[in-house]
Amino acid sequence: MCPERTNVLPPEDVYGHAKKVCLFREVIAREKAHKQRRLSVLDFGCGSGDAVARYLIDDELDYVGVDIFQPALAYARAHFSAPHVRFVEAIPEGARFDVIIYGDVLEHIDDPADMLGRHREFLADDGVIVGSVPNGFGGFENERRIDRLLHLTDMGRALVRALRRLRRRPAQPDTTDRIPFNEASGHVVFFTRRSLERTIESAGLTIDRFSHGSFVGADLSGSTFLKNRRLIGLNARIADFLPSWAVSTWHFSARRNDACQAGSR
Repeated sequence: MCPERTNVLPPEDVYGHAKKVCLFREVIAREKAHKQRRLSVLDFGCGSGDAVARYLIDDELDYVGVDIFQPALAYARAHFSAPHVRFVEAIPEGARFDVIIYGDVLEHIDDPADMLGRHREFLADDGVIVGSVPNGFGGFENERRIDRLLHLTDMGRALVRALRRLRRRPAQPDTTDRIPFNEASGHVVFFTRRSLERTIESAGLTIDRFSHGSFVGADLSGSTFLKNRRLIGLNARIADFLPSWAVSTWHFSARRNDACQAGSR
């Protein structure tokens, strides 16, 4: 069950975004209940803040969002900054965090194991990391491969524009550039479940939770047969009952090995 918050969840989409944000909230709420104090949260690769940060920020967290894409940082600062909220280009020296979030970030990093290892020094001894990644060979990535090969989404959009012109309807306003997004940063790592586990373990971390995001869905399906709200919800729910190799996205949380060993004693 997703913890209640004053800021509502985003609408669910073909990528299981609401489900992902709900997990991040659950982890933060669990840590807050366990530690009974104000938490420090690092959102690495926060982007514009519109996708995740806005649904996590509250007065009981010290939140730091990190991103290198300047237009996204400028947007985040303009829309979500507060006394307990910072958006910066690099992790502050000497900082320690109770929770570190990697929301669809690791697949963009050339060497995610190295990055996680370096970030381990910023994680509190009893801290937790939580993240989401696409299955490198699941429905989402495979749909994108087919789409890039055949240009189906581009052709579909061109067809819609042509039909609107034939019917003399005004073109729909282009809103895609209102919220900055780093289009140049593509996926460079394609995880299997085992390679993801090895990546996390090599950083001295142990997974304590692993779950599924959505079944299928990318730009093409999201603009065609997966537009219905009920189908979108079913797409997210059905993933919970499928084997890991069959879903599009994975969610996980992990702790430092020394913290896990201490907890087992």
